[in-house]
Amino acid sequence: HGMALVATVTERLEESRTVLEAALALAPDARAKAMVKIQLGWVASKQGRVDDALALVAETRALLAKAVKPGDKVPNPPVLDAVAADALARVWRWEEAIAPAKSCTETAPQNSTAWVVYARVLGSVGDNAGALAAATKGLEFAPRDQDLLRTQASALAALQRPEASAALAAFDRF
Repeated sequence: HGMALVATVTERLEESRTVLEAALALAPDARAKAMVKIQLGWVASKQGRVDDALALVAETRALLAKAVKPGDKVPNPPVLDAVAADALARVWRWEEAIAPAKSCTETAPQNSTAWVVYARVLGSVGDNAGALAAATKGLEFAPRDQDLLRTQASALAALQRPEASAALAAFDRF
């Protein structure tokens, strides 16, 4: 229920937070607590509480480390980097968002949303060639994604490439 509420409008995110905090109190083990904590991280990110979101990502990583058997590899699910990148991007901390956004594309290479965030972050730091490459990769998975099409058009225009007007037309079309 709390996970579903994370997708609600910002004004109602406290409902999600309340449900998730109740779930956290009942979580039976480190893995379950990690699952709830990262959802709380999404809530914090969406509320612009970047330091809280990053702290929840760190707490989730620690819980995941506790949840594995000795000698097993600690999991690094892409959602951890997605929350960190999202939280940093929401408050325009673009330089800091590069590493988690890139990591998310590496651990979830077919996730178009990961490519959206990475392309936006690169474009925001002025790496137009990188933004174009990231948008192009993301468009392989979601050819009509408005955010990727917009980033592609913006990057092509910034690079003064002749395809810029066609890319802008594609963005307008979709």
